Parts: sequence; structure tokens; C-alpha cells
Amino acid sequence: MHPEIEFWLEQALESVRPTSDKIGRVVVEPDYNVGLAEQDARPLAGELEQYLRKHTLDEKALASHEGFEIEIPHAYPLLAKYIRRITLHRDKADGAWVEVAPPGNWI
Repeated sequence: MHPEIEFWLEQALESVRPTSDKIGRVVVEPDYNVGLAEQDARPLAGELEQYLRKHTLDEKALASHEGFEIEIPHAYPLLAKYIRRITLHRDKADGAWVEVAPPGNWI
């Protein structure tokens, strides 16, 4: 288990800029059972940004309290490796656009 993955993901994903004005924030849940590879940080951010640009939004789910959870396809191997869950929210929060949250943490 790698408890430092939260900090690693925050640093890796801080460069990801909003891809849609409909998405107020992106919450990612780390996979704590992977080994970290520093060389994956920049490509991981690129995969997330690319995937979010291509993804079709469900605006009703996006506006709900739970947000809109999107599946991580195998076409994005680094996302699938480091992230268990991606949830998009319409509402904004203070801080980074991409938030890293442990399982069960409602932001």
C-alpha cells in the first residue's frame, strides 16, 4: 500500500486545466495498491485531460449531490493503474480543479 499516492496524484494532476465549463471539479479516488513511478506523472495528467475532453457528460447526474461517476476505459492505462474512480461535479470548490479524495470521503 502506498499512502503517499494521494500527494503524488495531487502533484501529478495539478497541471490539468478545466476541459469544460460544465464541470466544476473532478474528484479522483486513488488505487492504493500500486507502485508509484515518477515517469508516469506527466503522461497520467495528459491521459486525464484527454479523456475528460472526449467524454460525453450527463448533465443531470453532474448536477446531483453524488456527481457523475465515469468509468475508466482500458484505452487509458495510466488512469486505470493509478485511479479507482473518477467523479465529476457541477459545483466548484476552493482549491485545485482535480481533487484527490480517499475512499468514502465526500467533498
